[in-house]
Amino acid sequence: MIYAIIGLICLMPVILYIGYRYGFKKASQAFFEMLFKFGFDTKVKAFKSLNKHAKPDGIVFVGDSITQDYNVCEYFKGYHVYNRGIGGDTTEGLLKRLDVSIDALKPSQVFIQMGTNDLELLEATPNEIYKRICEVVSHIKTHVKQTEIYLISLYPVNPLMDKTTVGRRTNENIQRTNSLIKNIEGITFINIYDKLIKEDVLNPDYSLEGLHLNQEGYEVVSKVIQPYLKK
Repeated sequence: MIYAIIGLICLMPVILYIGYRYGFKKASQAFFEMLFKFGFDTKVKAFKSLNKHAKPDGIVFVGDSITQDYNVCEYFKGYHVYNRGIGGDTTEGLLKRLDVSIDALKPSQVFIQMGTNDLELLEATPNEIYKRICEVVSHIKTHVKQTEIYLISLYPVNPLMDKTTVGRRTNENIQRTNSLIKNIEGITFINIYDKLIKEDVLNPDYSLEGLHLNQEGYEVVSKVIQPYLKK
């Protein structure tokens, strides 16, 4: 069964291309959503298992693939840090997994970086993203009151590197989103956007393809975040 699933995932780019090439956009989108749901459910199940070994009062990083690919345990040695990023996730997905990704860990600090996929996958407006992040913050304040909440700015994109990967995301909408979420009550906003920008786009030295960060990019992020960590 597992080999069949792996084979299906490997064929995904071909199937998606054929679908879009011949006008089967809805079928291709449904296929992508099915694969994401499988990956989402698998990660959440893994988190439930990993949570049994986690210590309370740790530090949790929550987000999408940008967080998932962030090796926080290596960057922040000496801290009890936990990565709860899921590739392809959105604020809608986060709202469904708050109990597993945050509540169960009873963290002292949580760092959230989420929203860029909303612009692409949900075609959401900055205001819609803001409202859902407000819901996330409200949930944390209610269920894990001791947790300090840090909202990390959405990062800039660079469509000049790979327009297809960047998709509908624009730095204008990203900046609008950041300007909204930084004013949410009861949070600490960390502006990393300005550290990653160069000539109005994501610095190509810090990116793989205009959306995701490379290790040089994560070095910049880590230097900004380090002073906020508490033991």
